Amino acid sequence: MVLCAYAYFYQAGGWNQNSRFDLTRALVEHGTASIDRTHRNTGDKSRRDGHYYCDKAPGISFLAVPAYAAGHALASPAQTTAGKADFLAWSAYASTVWSVGVPAALAVVALYLLLLAFSIPARKSAALALAYGLASLAFPYATLLYGHQTCAAFLLIGFALLAGERTRETTPRPAILVGAGLVLGAAVAVEYPAALAVAPICIYAVATLAPRRRVLVCLGAGLTAMGVAVAAYHWIVFGGPLTLPYDFSTQPHRSQGVFMGIGAPDPEALWGITFSSYRGLFYSSPWLLLAVPGALYWWRGQKRRPEVLVCATVAILYVWLNASLVDWQGGWAMGARYLVPAIPFIAILAAGVLTKTPRRRVLGWARAGVITLLVAWSAALMLLGTAVKPEVPTRIREPFATFLWPAFRDGHLAISTQSIDSISAPHGGPPAAWNLGQIFGLGGLWSLAPLLLALAVLGAWLWRATREG
Repeated sequence: MVLCAYAYFYQAGGWNQNSRFDLTRALVEHGTASIDRTHRNTGDKSRRDGHYYCDKAPGISFLAVPAYAAGHALASPAQTTAGKADFLAWSAYASTVWSVGVPAALAVVALYLLLLAFSIPARKSAALALAYGLASLAFPYATLLYGHQTCAAFLLIGFALLAGERTRETTPRPAILVGAGLVLGAAVAVEYPAALAVAPICIYAVATLAPRRRVLVCLGAGLTAMGVAVAAYHWIVFGGPLTLPYDFSTQPHRSQGVFMGIGAPDPEALWGITFSSYRGLFYSSPWLLLAVPGALYWWRGQKRRPEVLVCATVAILYVWLNASLVDWQGGWAMGARYLVPAIPFIAILAAGVLTKTPRRRVLGWARAGVITLLVAWSAALMLLGTAVKPEVPTRIREPFATFLWPAFRDGHLAISTQSIDSISAPHGGPPAAWNLGQIFGLGGLWSLAPLLLALAVLGAWLWRATREG
């Protein structure tokens, strides 16, 4: 269901996605990490010894290689030359679905299974998982060739594997531990700040699973394998296993602050990424505020206290990081994109409200009504932003009120004019983005009709499939 939504949109180009896609193209077409042939389509790049490289963590670019390689192998010479723009657009779309949409969808399933393991009924677990997948920034960022949502997916899957082993209350299986280590390591390979979440997750595993030696060895083996691969890339491309692309970034702000653009937390930034209409996480997804009472419910139950500590720690660390960045607003965005990897952990805390049943039925109905309204409002905003343009220019202080809603109301969808091979978005140029409804000839808001119909049918099936008894 969520993959249907994620794969419905192609957001075209931008500096971030162009840089990552350039590395994928260089690896497939020329067998090199240098993006010298295409670097003019992005400002997000590094320069070392006269050569240009992607300035991002390499994970997404590596993940996209199979999808792009398959398309490149099947395409005719005419398609890759005369029809190059169309070929690159469809290749970027396939690469995005494969490397971002699929992991994001799998993470929604992992969240559903994790909540089931925490004894939350199937229908409530499915509703919460869908709220995460379609009513938070997970939705728009699952349609962009960025690292945030894939990072979130890997962190959630790794945590779900470990928490699932704890709920079994038996000796943890080595294969699961190694797998968890691999996906957690992959999260860091996709976005370096994921180390902030990996550390408390690993501490949780060692503290709650036994025998500890097995946990350390198996979990460490997965993490080490992925770490060695990333270190080798850094060594080959940037001259040292711990030398990051940002050390050679052409972006001046990467060298500001105390370290890599990180300074002291800024109160203005803290407000900006939480409640402001500019980038506020809780402004665009107010249902996530349920994490506060949800955490209290989980904590009072005592059984899930270790999980509460992990989720709260990850959320706090990411808020601290985002509020400490010199570019805390995240450039062109419709929300606090640097917090995207923390959202699944906030969602897990919010699920705690589902563990408490009000004594009076009318109170239960009232609570369900409030939660439904909050989720529906959030889902509407996420669909609106995803359908129009998730990358809202930094200068626009009210992204939803003054940019996204007017465009959506007038039926102007998929309005990005920047291609995957262009450094800028020409004003008044033809749209480079699209949705599948538009591909099949539907215009305006009608282009969303097939998606909404598919979601309604699949939602009805899911409601029936999760019926208790």
